[in-house]
Amino acid sequence: MDDILEIQGLEVSYTTRHGTLRAIRDLNLSLRRNETYGVVGESGCGKSTLAFAIMGYLERNGAVTGGRILFNGEDMLRKSRSEMRELWGKRIAMIYQDPTASLNPSLKTGMQIAEILQVHQGASRKDALGQAVAMLSRLSIADPEMIADRYPHQLSGGMRQRVCIAMAFITKPDLLILDEPTTNLDVTTEASILDMLNDLKNDFSATTLYITHDLGVVYKVSDRVGVMYGGRLVEEGFIADIICSPKHPYTRGLLRCIPEVLLDKSKRRLTPITGSVAELDAVPEGCAFSPRCAYRREVCDGRDPANQPYGKGRSVRCHYTAEVDEKERKNPSCDDEPGQPECEDLYADGRGHALLALSRVQKHFGDLTSMFRRKGGLKVRAVDDISLEVPAQTTLGLVGESGCGKSTLLRVIAGLETATGGKVTFDEQDISIPIGKRRREMARRIQVVFQDPRSTLNPRRTVGQAIERPIRLTGASRREAELGARDLLESVDLGCDYLDRYPEQLSGGQKQRIAIARAFASNPDLILCDEPTSSLDVSIQASIINLLLELQKKKGTTYLFISHALGVVSYLCDAMAVMYLGVIVEQGPKNKVLTPPYHPYTEALLSSLSVPSPNATQERIRLEGAVPSAREIPHGCRFHTRCPRKLGLICETTVPPRISTDSDNDHFISCHIPLSELQRMQPVFKEVGR
Repeated sequence: MDDILEIQGLEVSYTTRHGTLRAIRDLNLSLRRNETYGVVGESGCGKSTLAFAIMGYLERNGAVTGGRILFNGEDMLRKSRSEMRELWGKRIAMIYQDPTASLNPSLKTGMQIAEILQVHQGASRKDALGQAVAMLSRLSIADPEMIADRYPHQLSGGMRQRVCIAMAFITKPDLLILDEPTTNLDVTTEASILDMLNDLKNDFSATTLYITHDLGVVYKVSDRVGVMYGGRLVEEGFIADIICSPKHPYTRGLLRCIPEVLLDKSKRRLTPITGSVAELDAVPEGCAFSPRCAYRREVCDGRDPANQPYGKGRSVRCHYTAEVDEKERKNPSCDDEPGQPECEDLYADGRGHALLALSRVQKHFGDLTSMFRRKGGLKVRAVDDISLEVPAQTTLGLVGESGCGKSTLLRVIAGLETATGGKVTFDEQDISIPIGKRRREMARRIQVVFQDPRSTLNPRRTVGQAIERPIRLTGASRREAELGARDLLESVDLGCDYLDRYPEQLSGGQKQRIAIARAFASNPDLILCDEPTSSLDVSIQASIINLLLELQKKKGTTYLFISHALGVVSYLCDAMAVMYLGVIVEQGPKNKVLTPPYHPYTEALLSSLSVPSPNATQERIRLEGAVPSAREIPHGCRFHTRCPRKLGLICETTVPPRISTDSDNDHFISCHIPLSELQRMQPVFKEVGR
């Protein structure tokens, strides 16, 4: 296959008040026609800069300072702005991480797709709109005419991303660049969009550059992959070779950070990469990865390694590839550290008392009269009859798609929302009241870690002030609070240097560590975690998971962990509850929830996971449509509108019973399918592991 894109010795720099910073250094890469090439690495490695350099979208202070970018043999760096406009959208298209940033809020989505055809192909308005609707239909959208007639804000995140995909493919471009297009989506939406991208790529014979930090996704979509660090490709090869037999220490480190499905925390501890990606003004002279490398030697600090071939289609940028490979085969470092002690016996024999208990909790919205809704209108039944127990010193994982009510339930427990019905009990005390009416002692004992720490850290307070304040509220002196803040920073692997820093001076992972340290500052008994690792790199995610486990072991803390990342939940939690449209459809000890018999919704969630392992035989189940509106709950089983195992009329008319799956009476499924049939279900994963 001939190369459609060839990058030769690319250099990209940014001019700042601190001087010139090199973001990409001597990068070489080629994409073959009809190939999908994945670029993977942590934030700050230069992945997005590479995409913007190819497109000619660099910031004003950014410039290509060396090398060539050849597209179909033509050097794009020599083209004028008007010549590049001829390429954009017609022969080269890009899909971004946040579809909201790509869509015009004042134009209907159909017109935004049609506009591309009108500009690049001279199509009439009527013909362009017809092609736009046809393109939306190819993306498995049930009512494409209705979607084309809506504005972006009227669509879900997954639907907006589908519109962006339609905009990218409508002109049948030769090259498609995707920059983290599924990072913020549910696993079910991500799986269906990845399937669509694969189908469209094959139908349109498109060449794709896929940028992500998710090795599971890159394994699912890519033919070849380049692992990027410090502005360079440190390893390159066919995806199966990279996953099965990584050669560069950085690639090995990324893979060890991933919590494998069904891997128990008691079996093996995750191994995050030490340190963090170097700032552009502090990249080492030698190997960029040397400060974080376990195999570092003196030569690594002083001389940059050459890019060397290593077998068919492989190349590695390391001084000691063969030697490291031999050492890893003899003594894999991932087996050095044992995992955490098991806690599931607390569920099995009842020795752990229920620190948190929910009894038929409801939270409905829509009772108030306002400009936009009338009293007596349809209520939003966000949480509808939830009963749960969380034993002390354990972790309960609450999983489900966006819109199922997970975060609303957390806010009710925290006292940020008042329950419409039911009872929330904490340590045998009724806390079904707003946080402002709870005793201060109760507020101290229950803390929350949110998904986005930027929204919870005061930009005007230093790290020290943010952590010291909750310590002072416990009655500690100023000196005791200062010492406590230092100890907490050490416990989250940051150190006292961060005490005087402001949130804007921290990375996303550092902000989340500060948020966790602050949550532990009041020595709470229960911490509610709302997607605390969803937007983080795999290495930072691994270190935060380890941190939560270490602090739980040391302080005996109980966690309610909300997430749609089943890989993280399956590793971290002792028990799981699967939530759909305001109700729990399955709950029990983790090992029982993750193995048959499943609820059909749990089965679909597991099937949607992107697993970076050639050894995993995975069942393919895709859910049609989106989660129904919480204003118009389907009759009968709430899942029947999307269920691939639907029985018939009984699912549409009758609420399913809650059935126990075994004599232990600790695993429940709400389903009409007979238990004997559910027990004959095959595991979603036949074999897992790398």
